[in-house]
Amino acid sequence: MKPKVIVVTGATASGKSQFVYEHLRALPLTVINADSRQVYTDLPVSSASPSAEEKSLFEHRLYNFLPIDAVFSAGQFMRSAKKLIAESTKAGRLPLVCGGTYFYLQALFAGLLPETLISDTVRLEVEAMPRNEAYARLVKIDSVAAANIHPHNEARLKRALMLCTERNRPISTLQREGAILEDHEVLLLIFDPPRATLRDRAAARIGRMFDQGLVAEVARVAAITANRDEQKSWRQHAALTGIGVAEFFESAEATGNAIAEFDQITLAQISARILQNTMHLIKRQATWYRNAKPQPKNTKTVDPSYDNSRIAALVKDFIGRAP
Repeated sequence: MKPKVIVVTGATASGKSQFVYEHLRALPLTVINADSRQVYTDLPVSSASPSAEEKSLFEHRLYNFLPIDAVFSAGQFMRSAKKLIAESTKAGRLPLVCGGTYFYLQALFAGLLPETLISDTVRLEVEAMPRNEAYARLVKIDSVAAANIHPHNEARLKRALMLCTERNRPISTLQREGAILEDHEVLLLIFDPPRATLRDRAAARIGRMFDQGLVAEVARVAAITANRDEQKSWRQHAALTGIGVAEFFESAEATGNAIAEFDQITLAQISARILQNTMHLIKRQATWYRNAKPQPKNTKTVDPSYDNSRIAALVKDFIGRAP
């Protein structure tokens, strides 16, 4: 039998973590983080990281372990998650990957192309191309790769063109490495409540974040990054560009005020922008999950606002336990 892995994903504020902690607490789980913001030590509030009480229920991995100036790529996630899945299975625990960062999960399901070093010559040539020209050349070189990239996604299409040019062959012919779908039996649960429910849940979560010290957290992180490198923009830190953090830095730029000194009117405006940006993200996430390829054969789209006990029964049936 292939080792089993559960993946719980879905839109922001859809109730993924709540489901795991409330309805799967009897299972011997290793919970592996697949949220690109929850990897940072200094952002527990803005990333809605698990509380100390929640972490005490199961073994947790890849949560809150990186400094604010670190980058954790899809490739790093894939390699780390695969290792942790193997370790968990060997120890007799059930690996459960939880989070909504689509590119992390795509790397885990589909694998990644072999690492390719891009020469300065190729990089500069492709970067100088207008987007339309780059896309047309990619279509000519690798129509399969081009078909999977939106023509307006300049970063992805130029990266693909660089890889094709550097390797002098279509990248669609390269064997991807690291995918888990062939060697594991995977249950993918996609949490998809109604949009109105998600908006209510997101608004409530943002309110809790402010109550839990969101402003102080972002002000502290701003001070840390400023002290480390005054010449480096906050936009150059991947950790600070996420929803729930970036809005504070944008307001600081616009007003010239320190984050810790924002008045209530400014904070209310920031809260509204966080909600607006969250809903835009939720819309994009819905598109990702609808079009995502590949997906495990055992993929279920579920509504946690309807009946979590039925979702828990799916999990227990998958691992061969009585509901």
